[in-house]
Amino acid sequence: SVLRFSVICLDDGLPLFMSTPIRSGGMGFTTELIGYALLGQGVILVLHILFFFPHLKRFFGPLGIFRICGYLCPFVCFFTPSLGDIQPHVSSAVLWIVIYSYMLVKAFAFSSGFTSVSLLVNNSAPKRVIGSINGMSQTCASLASAVAPAFAGNIFSLSLQMGRPWPLDFHLVFYVVAAISVVMLFMSFLLPESLQSRYDESQEADPRVQSESSHTVCDSEERV
Repeated sequence: SVLRFSVICLDDGLPLFMSTPIRSGGMGFTTELIGYALLGQGVILVLHILFFFPHLKRFFGPLGIFRICGYLCPFVCFFTPSLGDIQPHVSSAVLWIVIYSYMLVKAFAFSSGFTSVSLLVNNSAPKRVIGSINGMSQTCASLASAVAPAFAGNIFSLSLQMGRPWPLDFHLVFYVVAAISVVMLFMSFLLPESLQSRYDESQEADPRVQSESSHTVCDSEERV
């Protein structure tokens, strides 16, 4: 839920930030330029999931990837308003190189985070209850998705209306989301290492075996 909330807040705040006029602290992008930026993110996302994530999973495991995501997400959120800060000082070509480099890290962090969370949920419980656990997980994520756009949009709008200096200007919403995503990093280190692999159902004692064992013990005691 924390990951979904952070991602939706950033995905909602980034187009607002890009479309805001430069005099108000934004980047002054047209809808066409915003589309080019988001298109690049989509291409990077597909390539990452198809070709790179499987190798990362074999090397780091889902828990290791989730922790890497926990480190990257606050950085991505914190760096987002810097795109507007550097815009006046670099050429258009350099700006787009920075934007696509940013989108590369953003797509890696968030897509890896979602995929690793799904794997961790599936590794956390036996198959007979995994459907219920996934349902609860998706319900919480949906609630976060419902709240996040209003949260990010209102903070961004409020920061522009206040007209305060840094960090209470257009940087504010991204810094708040970065602080929230730090919670995810902390939570990742509370998860047990056993989540690196599938839940071992053999660790659970078969109730029938336990019942037969108890009956055997009782019969032995009666004979004694």
